[in-house]
Amino acid sequence: MASKQARARQRRRAIASITRGTGPRVLSLATIAAAVLYPAAAAQAAPPVFTARAAAAPVAPCGNGAVTAADKAIADRLRPAMNGPRLGSAVSGRSIACARVIVGTVQARGLGPRAAVIAVTTAIAESTLNNHAVAHDHDSLGLFQQRPSQGWGRPAQLTNVEYATNAFLSSMLRNHPGDGWMTGDIGAICQRVQRSAYPGAYSPEVHDADLIVAQLWGRSAPAPIPAAGSATPATPATPSGPYQKALITAGTELGDLAGRNDLLLADWNADKHPDLMLVRGSGSPTGRAEVRIMDGASNFAGLLLTTSTAIAATENPQTYAVTDWNGDNRPDLLVVRKSGSAGSATEVVVLDGASSFRQALAEIGTALAATDDRHHFAVADWNGDARPDLVVTQTSGTASGKMEVQVLDGASNFQRLLAPVIVTAEPGNTAHRVAVTDYNDDRRVDLVVIQKSLTATGKTQLRILDGAANLQRQQARTDTAPGVSGHLDMLITEWNGDRRPDLMMVQKTGTASGRTELVVLGG
Repeated sequence: MASKQARARQRRRAIASITRGTGPRVLSLATIAAAVLYPAAAAQAAPPVFTARAAAAPVAPCGNGAVTAADKAIADRLRPAMNGPRLGSAVSGRSIACARVIVGTVQARGLGPRAAVIAVTTAIAESTLNNHAVAHDHDSLGLFQQRPSQGWGRPAQLTNVEYATNAFLSSMLRNHPGDGWMTGDIGAICQRVQRSAYPGAYSPEVHDADLIVAQLWGRSAPAPIPAAGSATPATPATPSGPYQKALITAGTELGDLAGRNDLLLADWNADKHPDLMLVRGSGSPTGRAEVRIMDGASNFAGLLLTTSTAIAATENPQTYAVTDWNGDNRPDLLVVRKSGSAGSATEVVVLDGASSFRQALAEIGTALAATDDRHHFAVADWNGDARPDLVVTQTSGTASGKMEVQVLDGASNFQRLLAPVIVTAEPGNTAHRVAVTDYNDDRRVDLVVIQKSLTATGKTQLRILDGAANLQRQQARTDTAPGVSGHLDMLITEWNGDRRPDLMMVQKTGTASGRTELVVLGG
């Protein structure tokens, strides 16, 4: 009898050790059963393994219970990219239908997409987006596994997804005063609300939650981006000529990007649509440079990738470019360190796209001395050897008073110049921006000079210097349709497949929607 009583006490202690806590927690029937049968192992319990038994528990519908064709289509579209340990490729139309109610509730409270990602992350980790109608971890119920005994609400309320989401959001706001939830690690934010016995269960689900929210957040097309200081864009009634007509206007799923955020374009998923890449080189919660890629095929409503890179975040001046460095048909990221390097030279780090930028392909000390904000960097095959070369344009402060271009040979790992310094036909001006493209399809690299303000017409002006003439003559000059746009980022891309470079104008901050918005003007 004594031994039976001792074993019973041991089982009770084991169960208590994995269920201790004050809020909803990530726990399954399988974990509790293991504690009863194998108390010694449960005393050192690993994070829970959720089984089909838990998933098969009775579930209540989310919202009106209808799983729409759109829900199923989103699940099908996301499935190949979902990789979390809980939901992952098992995402279904029902999962999306439940997430849709969460996202709608977040929007109704006037909170942003990050709040939706936090809530969906929690629901994935807690319930795999199943609205559990019968408790299987003590009295935990619903998408968030909230417990009536812990003050979350009555059982009928906790299976009402709108109520449960609002309860979660209210707790999130209380636990993170001063909008503290808007920054920092999302997994830690979830844990502070849920107080789970397994705090590491949330972070692995952020990627999937991000993908889901990007698909569900409102996608109504914003108004075209206005010029600085004006209420509406100054678009001609009958636009004609290059950069006069908008091919698309889009509100991305990126929020307000005030601060140090660099934008690039690359076809990340090889679908022949340029995707928008955001590089956050400093101030990230992970302490690493971070990359997010928005899907061009969805007009930047879908998220293709979010990742921390192999390089540390830094306040030192850096710039970025995209190219296929190693010939594997994957876009690689070039990080150009203008100064602050040990050798006082401009350095380049190449991050491997095949590893989602988590591995470096090369770290190169170039032939350039330290550079600064007057120097603009781009990558192009200047000499036709199928190797990406580094094109460096100094826009002001040159001895000639003109913009000057140096091209470092990619085949030499940027150790030698392909030609003497090119003194262009363009007067130097620190306010001008530059890009490279093959404007006239002659397989020569042309230089695009972008003057965003103080033009004679009051509009943004593009001047294209002819690469075939060693940048000595202007082959085209055009004003864009919108008015002065000093507050916009400018990117050159081929959007519509007509072999003419198009102009993307991106407003990263100060939009009415609170999101990053863009317009593409046809070349």
